[in-house]
Amino acid sequence: MEKTSGLKRFAKPALGLGLVALLLSQLQPAELLATLKSTDWQWALLGLVLACLANLACSLRWRKIVVQLGQPLEKSSALQLYFQGITANTVLPGGIIGGDIWRVLGLAKMGMSKTSATQSVVLDRAIGFWALSTLALLALLIQFVSGQVASIQAPQVLAAAYVMALLAMSLSPGLLWWMKAKWVRGMLAPASISVGSQLLTITAFLCCLAAVGAEFSSLAVATLCAGIFLGAVVPASIGGFGSRELASVFFLAGLGISPEAAFLASVLFGLTATAQGLLALPSWLARERREESLKPKN
Repeated sequence: MEKTSGLKRFAKPALGLGLVALLLSQLQPAELLATLKSTDWQWALLGLVLACLANLACSLRWRKIVVQLGQPLEKSSALQLYFQGITANTVLPGGIIGGDIWRVLGLAKMGMSKTSATQSVVLDRAIGFWALSTLALLALLIQFVSGQVASIQAPQVLAAAYVMALLAMSLSPGLLWWMKAKWVRGMLAPASISVGSQLLTITAFLCCLAAVGAEFSSLAVATLCAGIFLGAVVPASIGGFGSRELASVFFLAGLGISPEAAFLASVLFGLTATAQGLLALPSWLARERREESLKPKN
């Protein structure tokens, strides 16, 4: 059992490392280095600030869901748990615990049942995906209305499938209402916060693209961000790097953005999360020491 658990623990970072290595082998080293040297770090810094604000909004969104499920949770506690979760995901790759599980255990220690705590995290993820898909669909609609739809170099079947997936996720609250009305109400209560957080996240990604000198339509990239960010959910990453970079190269190629620029922009975006994880590391370590001191001595 312990051997299986150990294999599972290292499978995700190993896959992530493999994906990064595979991507790097397909990139042009000279162009990659030239893009890196010309990076505008002011844009990258702005991306970091916006990403921090986005996660701050996400922590408030999650708190609202938790409170709606009947568990009192101070804003400061929600903020600490959320950013400690980022630390678990980014600074401790392949570590003992993931960010979502960290939040569940944190709520459980406050007296919330693990079932309800898990529900809060699932709903938090669901409302995030819903807002992201809705914004992507809205960006596409604005392009159609304005007559400025970006030309995407992709098979029509794939493009149509992507749009249908966005539509399905955008309409998911209505489709799920008959199954679990309480869950849908839990999703929609913090809808405005979620839309704001995703707007900040998309803008942070646009800043990272601007930092590497990519030429792009903001609306076109916003339409594809749903695919890029959902790609990051695939359990194949090391410190958050891996599947998101693959998704970035895949989706942004359709806009004519070079693989090297797409890769570096995604890495910069990932580093905004790593920086936040490092900032929250003292809080994570303090909690670990506090819990260790409370354990009974042998």
